[in-house]
Amino acid sequence: MDTLTLWSLTTPFLQLIDAEARGFAEDELVLVLAEADSTLWDVRAVDERVLSELRHHYPGAKDP
Repeated sequence: MDTLTLWSLTTPFLQLIDAEARGFAEDELVLVLAEADSTLWDVRAVDERVLSELRHHYPGAKDP
């Protein structure tokens, strides 16, 4: 699901604090997005291409 689709499923005034979203391919966990304070996200993905794409769009992103 792309970001705009995800946002369309929520209210316009939604703020996430200490949230976690999990993505599955069939029954396998493949993506975890964990948010701490609405400015810091921890992204874990099985597919390195996901992380590479995020690094491309967010050049300030750091590996742990």
